[in-house]
Amino acid sequence: MTKRPQVKASIVNSAMLFVSQSLGEPALKSILDSFDSHEISGKRLLPSAWVSEETYRDFLLAAGRYFASLASEKKPQEFFFEMGRFTAMDGINKYYKSLIRMFDTKFMLTRSPLLWGVMHTHGTLKVEPVGKTGAYVYISDLPAPCQEFCYTMEGYMYAVAELTKAKVIRVEEVECVMGGAKRCKYVGEWK
Repeated sequence: MTKRPQVKASIVNSAMLFVSQSLGEPALKSILDSFDSHEISGKRLLPSAWVSEETYRDFLLAAGRYFASLASEKKPQEFFFEMGRFTAMDGINKYYKSLIRMFDTKFMLTRSPLLWGVMHTHGTLKVEPVGKTGAYVYISDLPAPCQEFCYTMEGYMYAVAELTKAKVIRVEEVECVMGGAKRCKYVGEWK
């Protein structure tokens, strides 16, 4: 029997905290009420627990619908990019700091697949360096893809690079499974 694809609850906790802090607690409640969120009730989960990737995707989709209903000048891509940055900073500072080596972007690139494996039971992350100040990051076999996840990953990668004290120029998704690609491909550049 194959195990259901799962993501660490620490990521879900951080995403819910971001929504609560940026949109308010009533927004978080409304988002959770809009889908079958029996795995996540809006309360902090044990960080070491696991949540299904499908539930996390449903949360992101519901947050996207809620955000789209607001009269915000900010685009959904910007909102989810900020969510990804917050999720990375929150989770790494609370739980995964030992996996980060400050001032060493190259080391972090080699550790990124390990970091993925600590937080996801399925899918893979591969890093391909491009010169001394760039890299391609590939995410394959993501079991519950959605555009909101891709935007969040851009922000997450950006924050991890910031934690290594890299002067990030850009992190951008250049190929996406949502657009028919075999895998999501991101490019990162820094000084």
